[in-house]
Amino acid sequence: MSMRVDQPHVATADKPLSAPSDGDLNVNLIPTFGRLTTVVFALVVYITASASPARAHPHSWIDLRSTVVLDAAGRVTAIEQQWFFDPLYTVFATDGFNTATDSQTAALTALAKTNLDNLRAHDYFTEVRVGGLKAALGTVSEFESELREGRLWMRFVVPLREPTDPTRGKIVFAIFDPTYYAEILHLREDVIAFRGAPAGSCHGEIVPPNPTTEAILLARAMDRDATPDTSLGKVFAERVKITCR
Repeated sequence: MSMRVDQPHVATADKPLSAPSDGDLNVNLIPTFGRLTTVVFALVVYITASASPARAHPHSWIDLRSTVVLDAAGRVTAIEQQWFFDPLYTVFATDGFNTATDSQTAALTALAKTNLDNLRAHDYFTEVRVGGLKAALGTVSEFESELREGRLWMRFVVPLREPTDPTRGKIVFAIFDPTYYAEILHLREDVIAFRGAPAGSCHGEIVPPNPTTEAILLARAMDRDATPDTSLGKVFAERVKITCR
């Protein structure tokens, strides 16, 4: 079975997050996460017609949209995230769900809570740096989840333990699986949103990853059952630079 990493589908500031059409999807490998991340999401087994083991990281893809939350004083208080899981992970994660609306909503909420409880130990795959120093993060209390056009969607807000004034120090955040078992990238041509006052004076720049040839070859060579390299994900992570006037 061949393996191809496709670009995320296009979204813009005035285009809502939605699932791409069938023609835009080419997900060849099971969207389970590595040994670090199997504690985060339920372990699933993918059986294919091929007898060859799946190789090359990543094995799962998450489309991302992020919003910087500001308080009335213009300080950064949280990073709101929307995760749109790939179709294969969605199928396995929701297998056996009752299609009745009330039951499905309760099941998705319970799944999101379990995932977020487990992600807490890994800072929700979120790293925020203020003036080059890693900022402490709080516990997620605001979240929701639903199925959107057949894909699992989860929104949650990761609070900073201490609000930070973006005019007094450089703030950069990144959202990534340390093992690179899952690839988490903002939607192509997406923009960083800001919520709160004075949001109009702030801008977020998405800096794409620039991995070395050696890192790319290492990721391609890794079997999904290999011992996870927790330094790999950062190499393939986007960085978001926040500037406010």
